[in-house]
Amino acid sequence: MFDRRSKIGSGARHQMSLLRFFSAFMVAAFLSPVAARGLSAQTNNGLPNFQHVFVIMMENRSYTSLIGNYDDAPFINRAATTYGLATKYFGVTHPSQPNYIAATSGSTNGVFTDDDITVDVINIVDQLEAKGKTWKAYMQSLSLCTTGPLQHACGNQLYERKHNPFISYTDVQTDPARVAKIVDFSQFSIDLANNSVPNYSWISPDQCNDMHGRGGPPSDPCNFDNVQGSTGLIATGDYFLQTTVNQIMNSTVWQDGNSTIFIVWDESDFVPPPGKEDTSGCCDSVPGGGHLVTLVISNSVNSPVTSDLAFNHYSLLATIEGGLGLGCLAFTCDTAHVKPMRDLVN
Repeated sequence: MFDRRSKIGSGARHQMSLLRFFSAFMVAAFLSPVAARGLSAQTNNGLPNFQHVFVIMMENRSYTSLIGNYDDAPFINRAATTYGLATKYFGVTHPSQPNYIAATSGSTNGVFTDDDITVDVINIVDQLEAKGKTWKAYMQSLSLCTTGPLQHACGNQLYERKHNPFISYTDVQTDPARVAKIVDFSQFSIDLANNSVPNYSWISPDQCNDMHGRGGPPSDPCNFDNVQGSTGLIATGDYFLQTTVNQIMNSTVWQDGNSTIFIVWDESDFVPPPGKEDTSGCCDSVPGGGHLVTLVISNSVNSPVTSDLAFNHYSLLATIEGGLGLGCLAFTCDTAHVKPMRDLVN
């Protein structure tokens, strides 16, 4: 038994099923008194009540590139056998940005590219605030932006707007109080120390730490092609996860109340033409964004758990919605096809 309080060292191809979308819409309409813009009724779907949720969104690595790769990803593999591992978790689509939108609004909402976009849809921020819950988005290297989070990229591609879903929602983008809750990742350790982290924390590492990489010379350790080895993108991302998870688990917040960490990748490995991307998927999203690793660390479950049920980013959102009593959005309302990850948090 393991103590979870302890420290451990091209998107247009995505096609939604019209029938399932219609079913999900009808469920949402039934549950919500204002179907077009309203929020659905509260339900926890048999999930524990979360006091704090931490979502760490990583980038562009497949399940097989990480699980079993003990040299480059020792922390990930240790966590996979110590905490919760979803062995059949899938991205919703390709490329990155629509996966971020899906994970925070329950649908890709017409987003199929990584271009700067703005969408006017109900999202998790609306759900959280409607229930009196607090939230904050911690974006690493956001401090390098001269004009704030709407900037396309900052710090030589360290911060990328496409990895910040919140600023793309109209009702966040146009509300200064909400924009103020999108902060640089350096604030995270301060909030942990002050016991002031919100109910919902989203963490986007920069492109040197999220395993994505950036364009640059071969000598740049963050170069797209520098994947393997002790200074490669996988190892660097693995170390970021280790240090961040340890920060959380050593905090007062972790010791008090029911808290859960979700470590998720947006989509499987990027494969340039003429290669073939993994488009496996599930749960109202077939084809999808490929087979991914998802780790779940909960301080209320004290033994390793492996789930072979099919999940995707809609399942992630449904789990968070249920645990925080938020209701549902879009495809997360389709309970026949989108299941929360109950077996990994109970």
